[in-house]
Amino acid sequence: MHFSKGIIVFVPALIILHLTSISLADSPVKPIYFYASQPGEETLDQGEGGGNPFASAFIELLNHDALTYDTFRNMLIDRTLQKSWGLQQPEISSQVDLETWKFLPESSTERHIALVLVFSDYTMSGIDSLPGAKKDLDRISKALSKAGFAVQPAIDPDQSELDSILKEFSERSMASDIAVLYTTGHGVEVDGAIYLLPGDYPLIYGKSTLNEHAIRLSRIGGAAHARKSNLIFYGGCRTNPFDEQ
Repeated sequence: MHFSKGIIVFVPALIILHLTSISLADSPVKPIYFYASQPGEETLDQGEGGGNPFASAFIELLNHDALTYDTFRNMLIDRTLQKSWGLQQPEISSQVDLETWKFLPESSTERHIALVLVFSDYTMSGIDSLPGAKKDLDRISKALSKAGFAVQPAIDPDQSELDSILKEFSERSMASDIAVLYTTGHGVEVDGAIYLLPGDYPLIYGKSTLNEHAIRLSRIGGAAHARKSNLIFYGGCRTNPFDEQ
């Protein structure tokens, strides 16, 4: 079985997403997911800056004062491809019409929160740990904090701790305008669903215990309930190594 780490990111430092044509009175704003790679593909744990190339590309875009959504998306894809030597091509999935979004300078009247959730220590599972993911926790948290986000960092939580972390983030996001959630670790994609593996995942049972012991990405993303935008960045792999067994 082969696992490789994927990773990254967060939201632009001097930039936020602003919904221009969907009323706050409409149904809850569904999250936009930013994936560090395509379905079935791996991501890198270390590259430029010591972490995932996806994270490095995202950080680089923070130097821009304002970007349209299309420009940001295209630059994120192009720069990730460049920094990963062509190995990672990000994918963006959305439940909303992306043409209604723009990146605009941050408003001081809005409340912005972020959760940076990383799984790095896999010594209990017997697979390689992810030092790059741990480094990205630090550099992404710092970048988001500098951008004006109230950042909640979390690394290697157990199931009980994860429940509390997601509950707290969910409650905070409901009182916020912008919510950003960055998560990474060893990840797999099975039957169209993406799962993060905690550090103690029982690999001996393969994929049979995914629903019981792994963490479905949709569960993590479902904790974001901000009023204007909810952005989920996933830096993990999207391979299915269990099929190789």
